[in-house]
Amino acid sequence: MTFLDKLNLRPQERRLIVLVAVVIFIVLNFLFVRPHFGEWKATENKIQQVGTTLANFQKETARMPAYKSRLVTLQTNGSDVLTEELALQRTVQSQASSHGLMVTRYDPRARGSEMRTNQFFGEQALSIDFTSGGKELVDFLVDIAAGNSMIRVREMNVKPDPSQTKLMGNITMIASYQKKPATNKPAAIAPKNAAALKKKK
Repeated sequence: MTFLDKLNLRPQERRLIVLVAVVIFIVLNFLFVRPHFGEWKATENKIQQVGTTLANFQKETARMPAYKSRLVTLQTNGSDVLTEELALQRTVQSQASSHGLMVTRYDPRARGSEMRTNQFFGEQALSIDFTSGGKELVDFLVDIAAGNSMIRVREMNVKPDPSQTKLMGNITMIASYQKKPATNKPAAIAPKNAAALKKKK
């Protein structure tokens, strides 16, 4: 015997109670369940994002041995980076001359606090103003980037020259160089101290 049978209701009354129950169920779903429909999709997106981030972290962690090996190579092999003896400006001048890039101004920028440095490497910047054809500029940039001196372009501004036949602009290049190991030289004895030591002897 069902709950409705215990109430001794007529068929019309039973149908009315069932209809009221269905309406209440629909209203409750509309008020409390429907507003949360979008949360499931948002939760799935967050799970996917976390999974992607975790995969990237695991991928980078797996590369740690290769990074350490590369670091050792860079520390021991000075040909991979510019040393202080290999001037950035001289390298750029050579490439510009060989590709027909007419440089009208060289602006060496001293290494300063804004340049990124670490225990083993530092950076040197050089800004040039140039005039050239399109092919000459492309060839110059390709050869600069293809060298083993780790020169890269940080900023470039290009526009047509007044004759509208060539390009002119400015390029700022950054070169990494290998720092020389610091040498701890003994401090020189001041003249007064040296004289005092001679008297004691």
